[in-house]
Amino acid sequence: MVESYEDLHQLISSEIENYLAQHEDATIKFDIAENGSCTMSNTENSNKFVFMFARFGEEYKVGFALYEGFDPNPCWIDDVSNDGFDSNFVQTLIVEHLM
Repeated sequence: MVESYEDLHQLISSEIENYLAQHEDATIKFDIAENGSCTMSNTENSNKFVFMFARFGEEYKVGFALYEGFDPNPCWIDDVSNDGFDSNFVQTLIVEHLM
């Protein structure tokens, strides 16, 4: 469960490592911005996800946007409650959308 930006960074970076361990030919880059948001990008097709963490009262959410290729406008923007943003969710984003 993601409850901070540190949790978010750790979850995404570890799931990238898990994916790369099984797909050695893939190239995924992970970056953390000064504001805490982070990106995971496929260097081959230039697709990338940008992730943000937010708290709304007692509720925590992870927001994300998918950018395809070099398009500066996201093709998909969404958010997920922090308890739904887990390793399976991140793997689905990688397999079905990033790659």
